[in-house]
Amino acid sequence: MDRQPLDLAGIFSRAIALYARSFVAFAALTVVTIVPVAAVQYAVDLREQPRLDASIALLEHPERLGAEGVPALSPGSLGLTIGSLLLGYTLLAFAVSAVGVGAARRNRGEAVAFRACYAVVVARWSSILALVGVAILVLLAAYAASFMLAAIPVVAAAAFASTLLPVVAPVAVAIAFAVVAFVLLALVVTTACALYGVVVEGCDARTSLRLTVERVLTRREMGRALLCAVAVGAIASLSFAIVDTLGLLELSRWPVAYVAIDACVRTVVTPFLALVMAVYYFDVRARSEEAGLERESELAAEADEPVYAPTAYLSGEERALVKRFLERREAIAPQRRRAIAAQLAAVARPRVAPDLQRLEDEPLLERLG
Repeated sequence: MDRQPLDLAGIFSRAIALYARSFVAFAALTVVTIVPVAAVQYAVDLREQPRLDASIALLEHPERLGAEGVPALSPGSLGLTIGSLLLGYTLLAFAVSAVGVGAARRNRGEAVAFRACYAVVVARWSSILALVGVAILVLLAAYAASFMLAAIPVVAAAAFASTLLPVVAPVAVAIAFAVVAFVLLALVVTTACALYGVVVEGCDARTSLRLTVERVLTRREMGRALLCAVAVGAIASLSFAIVDTLGLLELSRWPVAYVAIDACVRTVVTPFLALVMAVYYFDVRARSEEAGLERESELAAEADEPVYAPTAYLSGEERALVKRFLERREAIAPQRRRAIAAQLAAVARPRVAPDLQRLEDEPLLERLG
């Protein structure tokens, strides 16, 4: 079976539908992680207010730049800023994981219950932190590699052919920027999918990373994964850039207002972007598992098997796979039978009506078969 993957419009359409049906619940899953970050951000802003005011004064009166200079960032402020960034990324990972659990519950026809979602997330805290650590290490390595890519040719040109420096420097910087951008986009999609693998499939961090690499980082899938990451990154960048611009130009002297607006925007935007990545994850996982099921001897196709027409919920190939399972399930070991039924039902459940979504796996397949 080769089910067609969702295109970007299909992914966004499903994410919007999930978001619209349970906006308050998904927003609640993220706001509990945004409030602590906002409090830390407010403390940083208060500490940095004098330096920010001095910088704005220099922008308004550039003639003072030579005499006064740009205010330096103190080591304590730098440490507090780095700490707030690490806290923000860590809590963001927990929020994204909770949204993934909520999306999985919606696909099963269950409510996006705050306590149930975070019960799963808290139980998997060590694996989530491990994934955050891996992502940070990869990002730091990418920055170091990009710096080397930019520095080596520039230094070489300056030392041996200074006339080439105006040509070499922009090219080297562009290559370094491209490397960092590619790594960032790949990290967005792989980290999100790995987090969902931890909380939805119950994998440990290593297993989830391996499954994500096998599913996503392939020649066939990479383009769609990067396209999804580009769309998510563009929406996030635009939303937060608008808030940061307002903060710099209009709200620089009212840190409470800036932090409050920033927190509100993140509460609205973050769950939607997490849902986009969740829809992508469920789609690529379902197609990967369908391909794996077809290779299993229990569901191997027979030579004289009829060709099934598609229905409103299943393609012809998916119907054939469901038929084979229903016909052969009594001969399959109970644990394996439940696993296959869950995988097959996961494909169809998001497409059917709410009353059918509430059915158990095998009864749902019986209705569809």
